[in-house]
Amino acid sequence: MSEERQPTIWEKGYHTTWEPGYHPPRHVLIIYYSRFGVVKHLAELIAEGVRRVEGVEVAFLEVVEQPISVPRPGETESDVINRRAVILNQMLTADALIVGAPSYFGVLASPVKRLFEDAITASNFPVVDRTRPWRHYLFRDKVGAAFTSSGTPHGGNELTLHSILTILMHLGMIVVTPGQQEPILENVTAPYGATAIAGPEGNWPLTEEARKEAQDLGERVAEVATWLVWGKDEWGRQHTEESQPHPAGQ
Repeated sequence: MSEERQPTIWEKGYHTTWEPGYHPPRHVLIIYYSRFGVVKHLAELIAEGVRRVEGVEVAFLEVVEQPISVPRPGETESDVINRRAVILNQMLTADALIVGAPSYFGVLASPVKRLFEDAITASNFPVVDRTRPWRHYLFRDKVGAAFTSSGTPHGGNELTLHSILTILMHLGMIVVTPGQQEPILENVTAPYGATAIAGPEGNWPLTEEARKEAQDLGERVAEVATWLVWGKDEWGRQHTEESQPHPAGQ
């Protein structure tokens, strides 16, 4: 007697419908923290790029100064847990996360890092042990990308992109970057993500290069997420068909 087959990781996941010709909508979540509005503007441009790809939905998750574990005025402990669960669910049900933060001292702004720390660690209230449970496996194989802005041309944009991408890689995500753009010696855009120079007061208008880079990043992430989702679904369909018993003589 053959051993009962256990469900695969994809069958346990969010994409479990494998009817021929059916492709579920893909979901891109843009997570961003913006003090002066520049990173928010980049996020909106990235969303425009995402929408260029048919069948891809995009949503925003704006990060605020207060950690998600801190009660808002009038909230109960239960309210905090529920709000945190909603945020975690947004992150987990997305096929791709595009994460943006200003460059502070050459790294991502701390509220964004804190969001990841709080959202994927212990859910009990109050948080006593921030290291368990560690839900990093739930982000594995999602698409991830980064964007940032700084006040000056040497404000640490590329280092900040690396700090965001490091988090995504640590979670086992599949990192998507713009790559080096043509013409290589003249193109001023970063190969690691979308960037902008905001000026000392955060009020410089975005250049055409920065706008295009942001839109193109959103489109690229949406395309890669589509390839992966469809590939996972096809793999799951074929794997399910192969595991089914075949009639005698066939």
